[in-house]
Amino acid sequence: MKFAKLKVYLLPALLAAALSPLCGPAAAAWFGSRAEARAKQPVAPLPRVEVAVVKRLSSVQQGITTTSTLQALEEVILNPKVTGRIDNLVVAKGDLVEAGDTLVVLDSRNQEAEYNSMQAQVAVSKAELSQSAVTLADAKRELDRYGRLRKSGYATQQEYDARSTTYQAAVAANAKAAAQVKQAQANLDAQAVLLSEYQLKAPIKGVILDDYDLTLGALVKDATNVLRIGRVDRLKARVDIPERDMGRLRLGMDAVLTFESLSGQTFYGTVTLIDPYINTSTRTIGAEITVDNQATGFKLRPGMFARVLLVETSEENPLVIPSEALRADGSVMVIRDGRAAIQKVVTGAATGGMVTVSGGLQIGEDVVVSGGNNVAEGTEVEFVITAE
Repeated sequence: MKFAKLKVYLLPALLAAALSPLCGPAAAAWFGSRAEARAKQPVAPLPRVEVAVVKRLSSVQQGITTTSTLQALEEVILNPKVTGRIDNLVVAKGDLVEAGDTLVVLDSRNQEAEYNSMQAQVAVSKAELSQSAVTLADAKRELDRYGRLRKSGYATQQEYDARSTTYQAAVAANAKAAAQVKQAQANLDAQAVLLSEYQLKAPIKGVILDDYDLTLGALVKDATNVLRIGRVDRLKARVDIPERDMGRLRLGMDAVLTFESLSGQTFYGTVTLIDPYINTSTRTIGAEITVDNQATGFKLRPGMFARVLLVETSEENPLVIPSEALRADGSVMVIRDGRAAIQKVVTGAATGGMVTVSGGLQIGEDVVVSGGNNVAEGTEVEFVITAE
């Protein structure tokens, strides 16, 4: 029994002796090392998402999209009506010309010599006509005088008849001289027209689009293309619209033309012509858009490729978000106070990779466009704004 009591008394003493090292400085060091170890454990990174900022555009249009190539509103190719060698190239590619300007002069020395000869012939013919008129007047006076003398008995009938014959001959000679003047003048006029064909003039106001690399001395004929002239103050863009969309076309509808060659700049035109027939080969209907190039500062040129939107509806000053921000259920994920939130939105027109929003969002809010598929609502996230 004494031994049992000793065991009971020894247990508390042994336990106190065993724990005494943990209750002093050694205990503090041990617990501190455990805390430091926990602090050194890696923290899980926040989910990373890409966001776009809700912004406002001046307008968003919807309609028929297509492509086209710009053309001059009017265009002519200048061909000579005569054969000759180029004596003078008055203009070059890119020059502005007015209707009636002389553009090319062909060697016309032979024709000029012929013209001068004909001009001299006209002068001779007119002189002969003047002389015949004098002769006719003299013959008429003699005839009249002998008529009076015959009546008075101072001249015979034979003498009168001789004067009458002379007069008739003078009348015929005068008529012939007049006809010769008329013919000579007609020949001269025809030669003048022919001579004018050796000067090629601009039929319209416009720009020299092509000079076909012709040089001085080049021989040109009636089938030779000498110059191409186009009116570029206004341009046209021909488009072909599928037959199924024919009912959407209307005269006067606005068109927006975008040019990649001008860094995506947009310009505006109007539908001014709709073909009255369907192309049975392509099942399309053609339309023509007119663009005021003068208003653009002549930035546009024939031959430029354009992406075209024929505007059916236009929404002014809408809020827009990238189309990839829309989730399958029509909602978007927004970042508010650093955490993801699901927001229902009311959307409208979609164009150019953007969607208009008329409800649920405010300008300047951040909507997730990438990386949000596995992020639960309320999750704290790290986000970066995508480049626009």
